[in-house]
Amino acid sequence: MLWNDWQDGQVLIGVRFAHETAYGLIDIDAGSEYCTAEGVADLRAALETIGITRTILTRSSWSGGLHLYLPFPEPVNTFNLAVALKECLKSQGFRLRPGQLELFPNVKAYGVETFIEYNAHRLPLQPASGSCLVDDDLNPIGDSLARFFWLWDGAAGHQDMEALQEAFRIGRMNHRKRPKRRNHPVDSWRQDLDTEISDGWTDYGQTNRILKTIACYGRVFEGLQGQDLIDYTLRIATTRPGYEQYCRHQHDIERKVTAWARAAEKYYWPLGTTPIRETDTPHDKRVSHNQQQSEDAQNRIRAAYTDLEQAGELPEQITARATAIAQRARVSQQTLYKHLSLWHPHHQSGVINEPSSFSDVEQSQIEDPAESSDSLQEEALHPLEKKMKCEALCADGGGSDFAFNSPDRGVRGDDIQFPQVVDPPDPELHAQVQHQVRKLGWSYDMIRQFIADRFEGKRWLELNGDEQLLLLYYLQTAELNEPRG
Repeated sequence: MLWNDWQDGQVLIGVRFAHETAYGLIDIDAGSEYCTAEGVADLRAALETIGITRTILTRSSWSGGLHLYLPFPEPVNTFNLAVALKECLKSQGFRLRPGQLELFPNVKAYGVETFIEYNAHRLPLQPASGSCLVDDDLNPIGDSLARFFWLWDGAAGHQDMEALQEAFRIGRMNHRKRPKRRNHPVDSWRQDLDTEISDGWTDYGQTNRILKTIACYGRVFEGLQGQDLIDYTLRIATTRPGYEQYCRHQHDIERKVTAWARAAEKYYWPLGTTPIRETDTPHDKRVSHNQQQSEDAQNRIRAAYTDLEQAGELPEQITARATAIAQRARVSQQTLYKHLSLWHPHHQSGVINEPSSFSDVEQSQIEDPAESSDSLQEEALHPLEKKMKCEALCADGGGSDFAFNSPDRGVRGDDIQFPQVVDPPDPELHAQVQHQVRKLGWSYDMIRQFIADRFEGKRWLELNGDEQLLLLYYLQTAELNEPRG
């Protein structure tokens, strides 16, 4: 079956590593500083220090990337090989990162509750894929499988397995003894971006988030701008795992990449340079790191609750509900139970207030409590209609009658005129959007229609964080296209 699929030029075949492997692989992406004859020679010289004296070089695809295969005469422990390769190259100054230089097998985390697999790679020399053997000067020398197998057997028989086993022992020891130090926030951010880029697509609906992540990385940590940033984002995105299987924007990927690259260039700046936008915050309004983490966790809990509820997968049982939300939101049970009001049915309020509206104009749409003070003289609390999550009761002047069973009565989440908040807006981003709207001089109806036209009928409160950032870019573009008097 594998042989039949491999011969089909319309099917891309990839494989993952098991507990043992008889080879390793170094992936050198096109455009990488190591994707040269000199770069490959340096990599081969480094590998010889741990006993890998023979390798096979292939072009991975039409993109021009390279795969350096490391055959062995016998199976070896996969994780030992992963740490040995990583320790070898990092100690000799090679920079390992997605889209530049990647190792297969990778040093993966140990899954306690779920099994974590090694990263997958494509098989070599697949017909119509552009893969072929290349010489030391990177010139193509054919795609014969017979020649590939002959080179493989010859390389495997020349490896110094005794030196390699010693490298396994040292690499595993160094990996185990590495101090668990607290990372700087920038380091943690970079690692998070690296992880997200390495994982690529794992499901549908992830294109915008992944393109934003790649463009952000290229802008901040690679210092790219303009067409260079667009080319980088496109190259990395189209070579990520799962792109061909899950990305539904392959027909217009260049347009999507261009939009995200330009948005990232306006919002982010290269690390160590002068900020391109105002980031100063009054001292009394600054948020501590712990508070930021708490707010981020709450946002993810809200989003997980909404996703499960809309998909009809929200469990009724409390324990099952907590487990499902914690897994979806990527938070611990301890964190989840600190915010019972966000998900626990016994702690949720019957009326949920929406956060601040998009603009002062939208604020003015809400009824002024002072104008209806007569209706608020009752002892019971009467929520304002526009603040309610569901449609207001049409009672006959008797106030809120909870026993009133009218077919017109709203059901939580059913009425589209009270949209649910996807991501609470980032205050800084929110302020920039408001500032841009004021510069354009648009009315409330104009900006609402502008958002609906570009985000499938959504309103501001329904946009997630990525879409809010993209909206800022669209508004800045609109300003440039405004006719000058």
